[in-house]
Order: sequence, then structure tokens, then C-alpha cells
Amino acid sequence: MNYEQFSHPHKNIFLVNMTKELDHYFSELTNQAITTYLKQGKKIWIIVNKKGYSPGMICYDCGHVPQCKKCSVAISYHKQLNGEMIGLCHICKTQYTLPRTCEKCWSSRIAPFGIGTQQVAEKLQSAFWASSLIIESETVNSPNKIQKFLASLPPASQSSKPLLIWTSLLSQPLINYPLDLIIFLNADIGLNIPDYNANERNFQLLYETFQKHTTPNFIVQSFNPHQYSIRNACKLDKQGFYDTEYAFRKTYNYPPYSDLCVILYKNEIEGKVFAKVDTLYKELLYLAQKYQMKELEIYSTPPLIYKMFGKYRYNIILKGKEVRNFMDVVYTKLHLNAKGFKINREADTII
Repeated sequence: MNYEQFSHPHKNIFLVNMTKELDHYFSELTNQAITTYLKQGKKIWIIVNKKGYSPGMICYDCGHVPQCKKCSVAISYHKQLNGEMIGLCHICKTQYTLPRTCEKCWSSRIAPFGIGTQQVAEKLQSAFWASSLIIESETVNSPNKIQKFLASLPPASQSSKPLLIWTSLLSQPLINYPLDLIIFLNADIGLNIPDYNANERNFQLLYETFQKHTTPNFIVQSFNPHQYSIRNACKLDKQGFYDTEYAFRKTYNYPPYSDLCVILYKNEIEGKVFAKVDTLYKELLYLAQKYQMKELEIYSTPPLIYKMFGKYRYNIILKGKEVRNFMDVVYTKLHLNAKGFKINREADTII
């Protein structure tokens, strides 16, 4: 079969190259493992990165993806108990009806893309006749909720749902509920975020799961199994990851080799956002030149989500070893807080 095995004391990690698999949801190894473990009455946890049934719809004629009217994100779709599908913005929670035709070209060739927790549960039920328990982040996003959830779980030997589907990680392994297999359905999805620390976050998600859980076997499905955050995590090689990661950051002048400041402006009127950001950008360039801060990088860019809750958003990024001194000058000269700008002087993200 198409996988590599990384053996460690008391655990094995299997890294599957999904580009060579016929089924891009469940690899051959995953299918065999689930079948075997269910027959043996063992517990399986599947980590899925998207809630609901599908992350969005796409028109197969023009490529249009319906977005929320208040937020510039794809509308996700959830299946209700009666089988009907509803659209939901995962940011502002606005609900939408399921489109039958494309709103751009009116084609009827519009269909869901991607896979969410509900669809995974359906596929597991269809393929293995196994029921699943879906656990989403809202269920376990505080210590009190985690304790309440753990208390609600029956002992592992009594559970009628041996498959757990989660969109997030609990801070600690489940008490009195040992897991025999953990599956990352798509270990690459965190790498698609256009941020300098995406590799580190992806590595930590994998590495912390491998380290915290005493589960003997892990399956990691990846379309890019040679990517260093994934590979070093499977090798449990923290030093190897950070050697590569910090070489990348040093080359492109990202923290900790420079300081990072993000200035955000948002407004319901798109034209006002452009005007205000453009004016500030020119003022910052003038001050940098006046105070001879030649190594300072200044550029404007939209954030990952351009519109949220009906407001358009735009960033100005300042990067370099001179950022702190320069921002002291900016505070004195430009009074940005009074002008509606939100300033993060020690930003850990550029999105």
C-alpha cells in the first residue's frame, strides 16, 4: 500500500501519499484500518478540519463560489435532521437557502465541494455501517465544557459509537476513553493559509497530538507528504522542523529575526477604506524616509477575510528591526487610534 511508517516507542505513525490514492477521502490504508478496528471493537478518532456537510458550493460552468453577503467567505452547508440543506456563514452565522442555480451564470451545474464532519459521518455509515459522534469546537472550547463533555461520555466498553469525529483538539486526551487509532483526514489544510507561521501551526497540531496521546497508531493522510512540517512531525523531530522553519524566517525577515506590526482599518464603505489606508500608507513612507529607516518594509494588503460583519478591511504591514522605534514616531506624529486604526505592535500573524 501507499504509505510510509515511522516507528517510535509505543506508537506508529503511517504517512499516506493521497496523490496516489483512488479515493481522496479515505485511503486504502484508512479503509483497511477502520474495518479491522471496528471488528475488534476498538475506538477510532477522525480529525476533520471543516464543520457541517460541505465547505461550499461551486458552479462547474463558471467556477463561482457563493459567499456570505456580510463576510467574504464561502457559505458552508449543513444537513438538518429532516435531510434538508441550509447554508451558514461560520463567521456572522447568517443562514442561506441551498442554491439550485448559479447566481452568476444561472447554470444548474452547481454542487457541493470538499467534505465536512457530517459528510464524513455519512460516508462512514455507508461504508462501514458504523455510527459516529461528531464533536465540534463549541463543545470543548473551555475547561468547563471539556469537563462536562468528558463526564457525558460512557465508558469506552459501553459506547455504541466507536467513531469520534472532531474539528478541534482537546487540550488533554480523553480520560477513561482510550483511543486505539487517530486519523488525520487531511494534514495539509492548515498549510493553505497565507501566513508566515502556517508551517509552525500545522507542525504543532500534528506533533502535539502524537505526543499527548498514548494511542498506539496514527494515520496521516497528506497530498504533500514531503512538506517539512508534516514530515518532521511524523518523525517527532522538533529540532529538525525548527532548523528548517527558522532558516525560512531568516531568509524572508520574519519574526524572530524582525519585528512585525499590523495596522488594520475597517469600514462599511469600501471606498473610504481605500482612501484612509492609501493616505496612511503614504504618510508612513514619508516618515520612514524622513527618519532614514531604510531597512523598514512597509506594504498594504487585504487580510485573509476581506469583509467581516458587513465591514471591509485592509492591513498595512510593517516589518523589520526598526519597527518599534518607528512606531514610537508614528504614535507621536499621526495619532492613529483617534483616526479609527487598530494597531497590533507585536503581531504574530499577517492575516
